[in-house]
Amino acid sequence: MYRLGLTRCLAPSRQTSVSFLRNTRAKYSSKNKDSFEDDKGVSKKENDNRLFKVNQKSSPSAPAEMPTDQGLDKLMKKDNKVYVPKLRYERKSYEMPGMPNEDDFTKFSYKVQKPKTVTRWSRYLPKVMALAFILWGGYTVKVWYFPAEKGADSKELLDPEHFHPFIVTYNKKIDDDHYLLEVTPKFKNWQFSYYANYEGKTIWNGDRLWSVEIMQPQIQIVRSYTPLPLYFMKSERTRSGEEEPLLRVIDNDREDYDKGGVMTFYIKRYDDGEMSRYLTSRKVGDIIDIRGPYTEFKFPYHPLKKYHQRPLFRDLPSKVEAESLLPSIKKEHDLPEFDNLTYYGAGTGIAPILQCLFSRNPYRGFVNIHYSARTPSEFEPFARYLFFLEKLDRVKLHTHYDSAPKTALKQNDIPKPFEPHYTSSSKLEKQFSDKKELLEEDKLKLRMAIMRDSENDVSSAVKETERAVRYENAIQQAQVTLTKPKDPSSLALVCGPDGYVDHVAGAKNLETNEQGEIRGLLGKKGWDNSNVYKL
Repeated sequence: MYRLGLTRCLAPSRQTSVSFLRNTRAKYSSKNKDSFEDDKGVSKKENDNRLFKVNQKSSPSAPAEMPTDQGLDKLMKKDNKVYVPKLRYERKSYEMPGMPNEDDFTKFSYKVQKPKTVTRWSRYLPKVMALAFILWGGYTVKVWYFPAEKGADSKELLDPEHFHPFIVTYNKKIDDDHYLLEVTPKFKNWQFSYYANYEGKTIWNGDRLWSVEIMQPQIQIVRSYTPLPLYFMKSERTRSGEEEPLLRVIDNDREDYDKGGVMTFYIKRYDDGEMSRYLTSRKVGDIIDIRGPYTEFKFPYHPLKKYHQRPLFRDLPSKVEAESLLPSIKKEHDLPEFDNLTYYGAGTGIAPILQCLFSRNPYRGFVNIHYSARTPSEFEPFARYLFFLEKLDRVKLHTHYDSAPKTALKQNDIPKPFEPHYTSSSKLEKQFSDKKELLEEDKLKLRMAIMRDSENDVSSAVKETERAVRYENAIQQAQVTLTKPKDPSSLALVCGPDGYVDHVAGAKNLETNEQGEIRGLLGKKGWDNSNVYKL
């Protein structure tokens, strides 16, 4: 009942509201009808842009009218184009975008400079030029204002008057007491003088035995050592420690000029020896001072040296050239045989004969080597080379080791001296110079020797036209010469410790550097100072 009464009370007010809304809608419709009739002549496009319509007529003072296509109405018009994104970007132009301050006018003028193209050369060339200028300036200052290092401008590899610096390039330990030390000259200026006269400039010549002096800078002492024409062949594997370098003989026939001046020393370390301890403790890169060479012994003159030169020994015997023309040369010039040699060495005293056999112009006669040492390990680095020389029929090796007492050097191992095949006139004059009067027989012998030397200087005609046997290499020739007997030696050389030299040939006067009387094993077999020399 209550709800029904309330509804009846509100009914008149609801009717009043509905009638009010109807009247308002009728008024609004009539107003819009009048407005539509007024705008009948306006297009739909103009009707849409009615709110953005701008009067484009400017004042009379304006210079020109604004184009219709670039008016504010166009700029302010909303773009109704629908944005459709693409899955893949397609480039339609390959031109580089312009600079921010560049337009159609400035890009063809010099008002706006384009940036330079940066390349690798333009980036690093100024730095390289600056570095080169700094280095050139430093080099100029060093050359003109600082004195050169000692030996830097020398034209000789070795100088007897001045010490030259050498760099240690390898130090090989053979056993507890023996080492092989390889050195190379620090400076290369001496090589320029080798281009014109290599034969006369090279230090490796088998016609003589020579040594050098090495200085100990801390206590200023020098000692003599015999260099060997050997070097260690190195590679990346040897530098990394995977393998040991191979010891090889210097090939002097090549154009590298004695492998850059490299030489190797065979050194024994003494606990009380200052110099030996100094040298054996040197490491790669250290500097040692060397001067020389000093000739210890020069082999007697023989006319065969003028016409024949023995081929150089090489690491492979098959590559050593044969002496096929030697018999023909002897017959053509009526030359005597070359005298044979016996060498007695102990310890590091083997170095002089190795220097002679491995150098240019090796000894042309046959060499008997008697080598004495404590153990065979001392001779191990050179064993294969002496084996090759034996196969070439150039030497015969006799070893005497303290570890095998039965092989010790004895009196029975010493042969008697043999008469030389050739004696020069100068040597004969020296032999007879002590005599005031010569016998008629001696005068005739001296005269005939002088005449023989003068006749050998002029080449004579070939007496026999026999064709020499041709051999492919020295190994093939050695197979023939090995079967022929060898004459006894006419010359003996002794080198080693003082006790060894005294045992073999008598003591040497070290104070006056005189040979002294020949005694010992050689003296008992009739050898004397005319055919024995102590190194």
